Amino acid sequence: MAKLWCMGEALIDFVPVLAPDGGHAYAPRCGGSPFNAAKAAALSGAEVGFLGALSTDLFGEMLAAELARYGIDTRQAPRLTAPTTLAFVDLQAGEPRYAFFNEGTATRMIAPDPAAFAPAPGDVVEFGSISLIDLPGADRIAAFAETIAGRAMIAIDPNARPGMTPELAVWRQRIARILAVADIVRLSVEDLAALAPDTTPAHFAANLIAQGAGLVVVTKGAEGAEAWTAHAHVTVPGFRVAVVDTVGAGDTLMGSLLAQLALGGHTQSGALGALSAEGLVAMLTHAVAAASLNCMASGCAPPTPEAVAAFLQARATTT
Repeated sequence: MAKLWCMGEALIDFVPVLAPDGGHAYAPRCGGSPFNAAKAAALSGAEVGFLGALSTDLFGEMLAAELARYGIDTRQAPRLTAPTTLAFVDLQAGEPRYAFFNEGTATRMIAPDPAAFAPAPGDVVEFGSISLIDLPGADRIAAFAETIAGRAMIAIDPNARPGMTPELAVWRQRIARILAVADIVRLSVEDLAALAPDTTPAHFAANLIAQGAGLVVVTKGAEGAEAWTAHAHVTVPGFRVAVVDTVGAGDTLMGSLLAQLALGGHTQSGALGALSAEGLVAMLTHAVAAASLNCMASGCAPPTPEAVAAFLQARATTT
């Protein structure tokens, strides 16, 4: 079976909770977009490895233990003495807002060595999020992606953070370097607005497929998602659920989708182009349902395949 590798930040989200005295407090939660996607993929039954840097500090130990609980391989995740990235989450506006503390962290200090990475045929390496913002790590990760392209399938989920990106034009150029070698691209409409504000999803997808991408997915929150390959274009509606918060929804969708592709043998050379529209609809519907279930819990809480199947079955019997 192909293995999924997630490259990027592992951090601690401090999420608001009600304190015993009735006031507000913050509780630590393990997180980070690639970290969350790794958990979602592992829960979906895929073999998963994490390539991001883990600190040797208290929070790094928490993150390493969490990955181990999900059966995620961390043998190639460098352990650095630099501190863990911290993020405080504000949920009062509905959509989560973040305050990141990333100066001098393990995420920024990572220096991946492509010569030491030996993927098997069909393996996928996923990139994205704040690890692609701050130097020196961001440029090192982009160079790693360019170097291993052709030896592994490249997936990217930009997870744009314009508010914490001091040089947006430079970030766009860095993301473009990875998009140029990417096989699988997942981005939200918000990501697209930050990356290419005057481009429609269809036009953006067409350009990526013309330069070699096999699958492009654009997610639209509660409205569902669209996906394109060289031979298919499908649209999947969203699901109405009681939303607690949307933290990690996109990560859960990405992890679920990558797991389905790997488990179905679709990450071998040329396999993405052979995906049928029906098969793509089924996988994307499952991934959107997983993201919807994630939104019904606090923080990133990816569901099991059984939970997704039960959710879809219940929706099918009420329509």
